[in-house]
Amino acid sequence: MKTRTKVLIVSGIAVSLLAGAGYAYNRHGGGHHGKGHFKLIATEMFHSVDADGDGKLTQAEIDQVRNDRHAKYDANGDGNLGLEEFAGLWQETTRPLTVRVFQLLDRDGDAIVSRAEYDRPLGSIVEMLDRNDDGALSMSDRWHRRHHEYEDD
Repeated sequence: MKTRTKVLIVSGIAVSLLAGAGYAYNRHGGGHHGKGHFKLIATEMFHSVDADGDGKLTQAEIDQVRNDRHAKYDANGDGNLGLEEFAGLWQETTRPLTVRVFQLLDRDGDAIVSRAEYDRPLGSIVEMLDRNDDGALSMSDRWHRRHHEYEDD
């Protein structure tokens, strides 16, 4: 398997694990913001693109934001984004998500994520997501309850 493919797979698993941890943490009463996090992030992103504030996104508004952000991070002006240039664009684009995750972790609202707050969501992740009760996480845990009748176990 190519290294690039391995990196993509590992990245996908890591993102899924963290997203699952956040979801499970909220679902089991750990988070204080509930299911609205991603809806709120999407709403914020929508409004950041809605230049005229009419509650609608035109292709022109989307193109303008896309072009402005690309130009802002194309430091050498060659019309392309290298990794470092793209990293800046990605950080700006994902800033609302970063803020929301920070707020989710900062349970006491003191604008600091303590070590205990940082550890809390993943501290019992295996227990929360281990759907087949084998003491470990595997891809089968993802589908165990919803699709168990279709498995050849």
